[in-house]
Amino acid sequence: MTTPMDYRKLIEKDKETLTKWISANPAPLLRWLYDRSILTQSQFYSLVEKTPDNCVRSLLNLIFQDQCVCKDQEFIKLYKNQNICETFLQILREVQDYYCIELESWLHQHYKEIKTRDPPAIPDEPKKKKSFALFRSKKTQSYNVEHNLQQPEGEGGSFKNPHWRVELNIHKRSIIRKTENITDNVEDSISRTHIEIRYTDLFVTDDDSSLDTSQHEYFSLANRRARIYNHHKYQRIKPRDLLSPLPGIDRSPRRAKVKGIAGIGKSIAMQRVMHEWAMGITMRNFTCIFDFTFRELNLLEGNHSLVNLISRKFNYLERILPDLLKKPKYLLFLLDGLDEFKYQLDFEGQEKFVDVTTEVPVQELVVSLLKGSLLPEASVITTTRPSSDIPTRFCHRSSIILGFQEQQVEEYCLKFYKDSKVSRRVYEYISENDSLFGLTFIPLYCYIICTALNEFFTSSSEKPFELSPPKTVGEVYYCYLYTVLRHHTVNTSVSKSVFSSVKNELMQLGRLAYHNLLSNKILFDKNDLENFGFAEKSFHNTFLSQILVRVKEKEVKMFAFFHMTIQEHLAALYCVVKTSNEDFLKSLDLWCFGTPPADPTISAFLSTSINLMEKCKLENMQMFTRFFMGLVTAGLEGKLNGLDKAMDENILVGLCQWFKTQFQKNLSNQQVLNLLHCLMELQQDSVVKEVAQEIKTVKLFKMTLNLVDCVALHYVLQYSNHNLEELNLGYSNIGNQGLKRLETILHKCETLFLRYSCLDKEAAILESEVLKSPDCQVKKLFMCGNNIGSEGVLQLWTALETNQTLEELYLDITGITEEGTETIIPCLNKNTTLKTLIIVGNDLGDIGKKRLQELSKRRSSLKIIGNFVVDLGLLEAYLAWVEEMKEDRDQMESVKNVNALQSVLNELSFPAQGSPDAREKAKELKEKITELLNSPQFVALRS
Repeated sequence: MTTPMDYRKLIEKDKETLTKWISANPAPLLRWLYDRSILTQSQFYSLVEKTPDNCVRSLLNLIFQDQCVCKDQEFIKLYKNQNICETFLQILREVQDYYCIELESWLHQHYKEIKTRDPPAIPDEPKKKKSFALFRSKKTQSYNVEHNLQQPEGEGGSFKNPHWRVELNIHKRSIIRKTENITDNVEDSISRTHIEIRYTDLFVTDDDSSLDTSQHEYFSLANRRARIYNHHKYQRIKPRDLLSPLPGIDRSPRRAKVKGIAGIGKSIAMQRVMHEWAMGITMRNFTCIFDFTFRELNLLEGNHSLVNLISRKFNYLERILPDLLKKPKYLLFLLDGLDEFKYQLDFEGQEKFVDVTTEVPVQELVVSLLKGSLLPEASVITTTRPSSDIPTRFCHRSSIILGFQEQQVEEYCLKFYKDSKVSRRVYEYISENDSLFGLTFIPLYCYIICTALNEFFTSSSEKPFELSPPKTVGEVYYCYLYTVLRHHTVNTSVSKSVFSSVKNELMQLGRLAYHNLLSNKILFDKNDLENFGFAEKSFHNTFLSQILVRVKEKEVKMFAFFHMTIQEHLAALYCVVKTSNEDFLKSLDLWCFGTPPADPTISAFLSTSINLMEKCKLENMQMFTRFFMGLVTAGLEGKLNGLDKAMDENILVGLCQWFKTQFQKNLSNQQVLNLLHCLMELQQDSVVKEVAQEIKTVKLFKMTLNLVDCVALHYVLQYSNHNLEELNLGYSNIGNQGLKRLETILHKCETLFLRYSCLDKEAAILESEVLKSPDCQVKKLFMCGNNIGSEGVLQLWTALETNQTLEELYLDITGITEEGTETIIPCLNKNTTLKTLIIVGNDLGDIGKKRLQELSKRRSSLKIIGNFVVDLGLLEAYLAWVEEMKEDRDQMESVKNVNALQSVLNELSFPAQGSPDAREKAKELKEKITELLNSPQFVALRS
């Protein structure tokens, strides 16, 4: 019988040989040991960052010293009769197919006593909850690791097919090497880049195609997230489960599309999927994954077949490719970056017969694969930005990546740095700064912010410049750019020297960024670079290679900015330097409103800009204009002196007048919001104080606002020394968090619209404090359509005991019950200013209604509307509201959360005291609501 000591001696005797074999590909063994709780997280992280030889030697030392086992109940249950050396050999045997045939022979010869056992349940966070035991030797059974996926049948789904083993092993090892690191664009020693450490789960959910294309894609997604979070209307999907069966459907989807804005993590998510498949962790029902980017497909000209396409990239699979393609149900194609494809896809054209050997233009090959006419049994996952899309009828699953949730932001920051103290300080700073924290849901923004902040939170006494840590988006990007430059220049003593040393290259880069931003172009070839003064060799070992990056594929000669916002920031930097004082305000008119100057004598810079703007959508300039304002302040503070840009305070005089003029115009809601953000990025108190006096009303009705929007609104309005006539945040979805950010300015608003803004009792408590304030100027308060409930409204009644300003209070459809009327009589009996109280659409019960009647007797001057039929104007308003909903999906989505339509329907009674016209309107309203509730569109939203 083999003893524990025999296992130890066996490993010690062949330690050097084992090290040689395992060092060729240690990643699968390490991950399996970690998922089986043999390695602690700190041990696992430490090992994956070592070189292969050192990694395996360190691992074997841990095994010999019996230091690597997590002493948890799961391990004790599974391995109670084994020592660590036996457990190590068992797991090594389970992953033996990743290694050479000699290792398999060695295990077969020396370790024959392995017993079949159920593998451990892997925790889902941070580890996996599903059971793993794949690629077992011939003597062990295979396990169905994914409970919702069928184990492949026969050799078509088997990695162990002796005829395929060598090629598939090479393929998996190649993918592991290619995917094991997440690329950083600043060469440093402070961040951790291994995918096993850095990767942080993304928030992925089903797509409902509700992104607003009238806004910059970042702002549209931020608003979409606000709606989802505040309504709790989402189901998280892990990237590895994109091809798992949908709820209530037995069959797995075969073609899935994943949408997401630039930098949201689409490519990294696919990188993680490939990495875990290659190590046998997930998607084990696929024999082979083929990954392509549309950037590399852009280089293909002429006709190609699918066989040629695969053989060209994965030449080591050429021998077994015909056999693989005979079993397409076990193949997965990952197509990344559809929005970057230069060819048009014709999904409506006449169907052509295309098989794996048919040679056609690459765009036709892609269409056939996406439509399923080519290899219909194969699975395809395609990623794209919202600007490009695949017709829904060709996709079995449509998902959208919404970035990080708050927990993932913290996790990312704590993983980013090797120094845990720095990690914690950086995260605490971000979480306390609403402007920055509101950006961190985008993973790449997290990277940029963490990189920019590192200089301020390390123990090094050398700081990049005399600054406090950045607070605005523009300051973060300035610090990030400086950090990149600082790592690639010799003289790093002051920022002026850094910019001076790369002035020409930076301006060429900015010009490239600006011209192509206005041309909606994000990919550049060699000719594009040469047209803007760049030779390809100038990128070698310079900061340019960290900003304008080469596409990863070996044969691709394309370049792209590290991120779209980097392009926008560099474009803004170029314009700040190149825009003359005479062109300054004219350029702002052009960028913000698309208004060219009337003056026929304009500069070449402005003339070129006007021509380019003909192709540009104004919404694409929103982030650019905010960066521009931040860089104006950088110039005023002398931070751009190295670029030969001298600014003086006189520019603020013209800028102040320009902002004041804009707020006197009849602007769209989106334009108002963008100007507020521009003022916040400018960070010039003298300007904001003057401009704020011109703002009499702020109407952001139906503008879904995120936390950063609320920060910008507060930043400007805090400087106003007069009452705001109207602040309309109806259907803004700001939630309690957004309202809390505005708390200190709400008392200034004479009319305050907070209708359908996802507020609850906490918001009512906050608003009651506003009403109690001695400085309160609120005359009309619209809280309708929020779920403030009885507990919240009791706080409002208490506030009205002393409030002397409020004249109209709208509480229709707010979830108030009989309990919410308990104190209404004593509280409002003391109030002398309230003239109108709307409280329809609430289930007040008989006692509640009697209390309203009693209050009406005591306060004859107070108009109380507790029934729709009492007020004809209210009925007409609700009829108009229902008509709006038929055309407005977002509005329907908002009312769904509080069941507003059903509440109105329940309250539509027809008392005798109602006028004939009112009763007729009430009947019409009832019919229209019933019709809307039964419409397919609304039924789909409710399901």
